[in-house]
Amino acid sequence: MSRKNKSEIIAGIDVGSHALRMKIAEVWENGEIKTLEMLRHPIFLGRDTFAMGKVSFETVDETCEILKGFKRLMTDYHIKTYRAVATSAVREAQNKDYIVDQIKLKTGLDIDVISNSEERFLTYKSLREKIPNYREIRNAGTMILDIGSGSIQVSTYNHKSLVFSQNIKLGSLRIREILASIEGRTLNFPKILEEYIVSNIDRLKVFQPQDTYKNFIALSGEIRIISKLCNKTDDHEKLRFIKREDFETVYKELMYKSAHSLIKDYGVPHESADILLPSMMIFKMFLDMTEAKGMYAPQISLADGIISDIIDRNFDTQRQEDFVEDIISAAGFLARRYRYDQPHAQDVEQKSLALFDALYKLHGLGGRERLLLQLAAILHDIGKYINFNEHYIHSYEIIMASDLIGISKEELEIIANVARYHSREVPGYSHENFRKLDEKNRVIVAKLVAIIRLADALDRSHKQKIRGMKINLEEKEVIIKVETVEDALLEEWTFETKAEFFQEVFGVTPILKIKRKIGYE
Repeated sequence: MSRKNKSEIIAGIDVGSHALRMKIAEVWENGEIKTLEMLRHPIFLGRDTFAMGKVSFETVDETCEILKGFKRLMTDYHIKTYRAVATSAVREAQNKDYIVDQIKLKTGLDIDVISNSEERFLTYKSLREKIPNYREIRNAGTMILDIGSGSIQVSTYNHKSLVFSQNIKLGSLRIREILASIEGRTLNFPKILEEYIVSNIDRLKVFQPQDTYKNFIALSGEIRIISKLCNKTDDHEKLRFIKREDFETVYKELMYKSAHSLIKDYGVPHESADILLPSMMIFKMFLDMTEAKGMYAPQISLADGIISDIIDRNFDTQRQEDFVEDIISAAGFLARRYRYDQPHAQDVEQKSLALFDALYKLHGLGGRERLLLQLAAILHDIGKYINFNEHYIHSYEIIMASDLIGISKEELEIIANVARYHSREVPGYSHENFRKLDEKNRVIVAKLVAIIRLADALDRSHKQKIRGMKINLEEKEVIIKVETVEDALLEEWTFETKAEFFQEVFGVTPILKIKRKIGYE
């Protein structure tokens, strides 16, 4: 894909909760995209999982048949580069592994079962292409609400940074399946529905920033239907924005309409009729938290995001850099939530990255591992919010219980383990959290732990005494020269105690040389 004046046809496949989607696009070296095919086929994976806990044999078989058709079309286009992902319906199914295996055997397609944070991250990647002035809108203060079948993700941006991001298992299809037995027992089901949603989002107020948001971006599989109902048009350009007053009018009109009425009187597709009201209700509740004049409705799909991600992986795009900053911002938000010692965390982050960069020939890791180390450095002490004793264990537990946008479950385990071992203990097979990692990731964790332990030792007092660090890699030693104007005996002693694990992992001895200075300008 990187050869000049050449293009490649690629595909993105979304095995979603109530539809299978595939986007086929031609991509040029400069990142220009031309959509060739956009396919969508209804499927009821989510209804099976959310109602029964697993996907039935019949639904899996139907899924495979649809994917066989996708695979034939990919063959016709001679596609070699593709990515197929499955989301909450497969992710939460008790028979997840069997589903993935059957798809592989029957269709030849490799399916990645992605985490919620990866799913949202992929969706957000395609926003820039769908909203021309996206950067300006986001920087002015924006709430993004992404309603999936199984969960919702709310993210807020202000002053160019992601300042808040939270996921809740409150997807439109999940709500309908959970409350299905109640609907026939009341004449005021919308009221019950509203109470259920409010009870699940009330906790967001604890962490919600006090900033004002002038823009609201709505993402959902039903957003095109909602926009058509509100704008009363099929014009693609006019469907990109929904005025607040138009949305509220349609919302009130549809509040007590049955699914049958939505299908017959409003032309709502059968597979969307049951979940339209929950989606609109969630949108309204969050729109009311903003000062937005309406909702941007870019009508993007996860398949769009997959295509964008493939491009980012093959080209050095500005979008890729922007989203790395979002990941770091999300970690910072999580750390602030748990009232971390920001100066100490920033010092450990800076020193960890300096060591990582200087010791590349020693560790052989890449840019992604560097990012994981950076995130672990930001979050390593957040367990102190729960208890100072064995805080590193609490740091591990908090990280594992959190969603970091753009970070896979596997990567989250690496971050959590690096934070787990930054202090007293070192990785060992007696610890289940370390033992359950695969061999490759155990080695990555050990290398990153060895680095962060030295960085943390250099600020043992939490007073940022150490400055001017220079690192030289020699045959059997790593010489770390630093300067200080204060007594750094505590840092020196801690460094010596943590040097042993570094030596064990890398086979070289770290040597700390401290130069005392009279003062800094």
